[in-house]
Amino acid sequence: MFQYSTRALSSIYILIFFSSCSTKTISDDGDWELVWQDEFEGDKLDRSNWTFDLGTGAPSFKEYGHSSPYFVPENFPSDNFSVRWEGEIKIDYNTEYTFYLISDDGVRLYINNNIIIDSWEPQPATEKQGVIKLQKDKKYSIQIEYFEQTGGEAIVLGWESEKFSKRLVPSSHLFTPSEEPGLTGTYFKNKDLKQSATERPLVRIDKEINWITGGGWGNNESQYYTDRPQNVRIENGKLIIESHKESYRGSNYTSSRIKTRNSWKYGKFEIRAKLPPGRGTWSALWALPTDWEYGNWPLSGEIDIMEHVGYDEDIIVTSLHNAALSAGNIGGTDQHGYLKQPNACEQFNSYILEWTEDAIKIIVNDKVSLQYLKQDKNWAKWPFDKRFHLLFNIAVGGNWGGAKGIDDGVFPSRMEIDYVRVYSRTGIKGT
Repeated sequence: MFQYSTRALSSIYILIFFSSCSTKTISDDGDWELVWQDEFEGDKLDRSNWTFDLGTGAPSFKEYGHSSPYFVPENFPSDNFSVRWEGEIKIDYNTEYTFYLISDDGVRLYINNNIIIDSWEPQPATEKQGVIKLQKDKKYSIQIEYFEQTGGEAIVLGWESEKFSKRLVPSSHLFTPSEEPGLTGTYFKNKDLKQSATERPLVRIDKEINWITGGGWGNNESQYYTDRPQNVRIENGKLIIESHKESYRGSNYTSSRIKTRNSWKYGKFEIRAKLPPGRGTWSALWALPTDWEYGNWPLSGEIDIMEHVGYDEDIIVTSLHNAALSAGNIGGTDQHGYLKQPNACEQFNSYILEWTEDAIKIIVNDKVSLQYLKQDKNWAKWPFDKRFHLLFNIAVGGNWGGAKGIDDGVFPSRMEIDYVRVYSRTGIKGT
């Protein structure tokens, strides 16, 4: 990994120093050996050690081109609504057409009054398809029904045939009843496609059906993650992750979510950090499975070494997620820890994960926040026997971070990380 440079030699000397010293373990049964670290020396982030999650967390379907993040009409609810699009579609060839709808939650597609897609799948957005044979130089009726429950919104209409590859259905082939390009969309403030007794639905012409809004990484967050120096950089020997109030690619805030290229199975992980202040920030030092061998989240687990929301600056939350308990149902269990840490945003504190094949312990400085024992647990309660990698980020808003709103006056708000150190009893390095 290292090249022969001044920085590399410094890193080697540091490694020799830590390896030759007696490093006391948080546990009572032996020493740990330093196997990986980043002290954030120099003036640039070492991208051989780190990579990034970018964007909004919304899925990307490149065959259909660029999807707009601006879907919901102004002053219209973003959850629990439905839309019906109606019009005609022009056909150029005698052949079978495969139609595609990308959506989250519920969707139906009718062509020539035949229902060819009928699906209800909650988040995340997925692609559905249906096949129908159509005739050249004809127009057929088309109707799309979309049902949005919660989270980000996604609705994309595509097609393909033996004559052309998968692509977006363009406005040149869609017509409203009045022969304008596109389809007539009727937007209802309920999930039943029903007009309110007191309020008319909103009606507009949509030239193309092609929206994927920010999924907010599953938490309705408001930021766009970048790897720009404005959002993530090395400064005075610290890793800086900084969130900003700015319009960027359809989002109103920017930040960064950085993760290790290395992965580890068991070890002691120490991160020394100063946390970001301000109502609306939601920072985390955490770990996710690298291979997802037990399935998608939460089946393969999640380890939250530290979570912190800016409206509760002195509180540190630690938690474990698995198939048995996840998200909002872990409170009051042995998978959840909660402690007060005064000055968490003014001074550096050590956040430590000690993870062995028998137990997980999370410590803030010298205080144990969480201890979870494997005992005779099966994979659903103990998916923590596979490789994990580290992630650090500041989210903005979201289900938890934005529960009391966002104070735009707190930005820019930064998290500073002094160092990251990984230890092992076996000497096995990350992969």
